[in-house]
Amino acid sequence: MIKLIERLCLVGLIASVVILTLTALPSLGGSHLGGNVLLVHMMSSGVLVFVLPMIAVLWLARGRAIGPARTVETVGFWAMILMGLVTIASVFIIMLPITSTETMHQLVNVHRYAGFATVPAVVLFVAGVLRYRRMHSIRSTTPG
Repeated sequence: MIKLIERLCLVGLIASVVILTLTALPSLGGSHLGGNVLLVHMMSSGVLVFVLPMIAVLWLARGRAIGPARTVETVGFWAMILMGLVTIASVFIIMLPITSTETMHQLVNVHRYAGFATVPAVVLFVAGVLRYRRMHSIRSTTPG
């Protein structure tokens, strides 16, 4: 059951990061998110906000986030968690009534750059997971 939950979380992570990246690409050109693009971005962020802590708990509980044999996965995991938390926290702080307009603009930039930095971290993490699964597959690769 845990493996099924891990796989569903990985699918949710990949899908949400792809959608978030595609909807955020116009911000690289200096434009702002709005309308349906913003709506899709917000819906996908809900998936990421749910899935990211789930992955953190599942990987840490099984001890999969540490170990020399999983260097790629470990580096990707910790980078993904760090950048994901910065991305989420920057928007959360914007929603609090304590920030000034100037601080909000700075936090939007932090959110943008941390969000785009999350993408290679997720790619590294997923590549590490797939590499480890392929290396430790119980299926034989030799014919016969």
